[in-house]
Amino acid sequence: MPDYKDTDFVYVDPKTREVKGLVEWTADGNAKPLLMVFKEGPAVKSSDKEDAKPKRIIKNINRYYPWGSYKTMKKLYKLEGKGKEKESDKNQSLDEAMGKAAKEPFWD
Repeated sequence: MPDYKDTDFVYVDPKTREVKGLVEWTADGNAKPLLMVFKEGPAVKSSDKEDAKPKRIIKNINRYYPWGSYKTMKKLYKLEGKGKEKESDKNQSLDEAMGKAAKEPFWD
């Protein structure tokens, strides 16, 4: 990961909590929007299409990565430091959490 200065403007992916790159600027001084790329779901066979009725219609809405100074983005999205380490505890299985709770009653 390249080191960014606190004054650099960067694009951030909120889901993965990583920096996508430095912000590019237009000639008139505005930031260029960076389009989020979504992975497409598995292909649906024609026989499955006929059987499955959509519950609701979802429009394809273009979403863009948020951008701001690196100092602000690392606070908002916890890009580095303690916040990133604590996130791994949230993804524990129930057995791991119960074992840890039995050993240490006051854990984060």
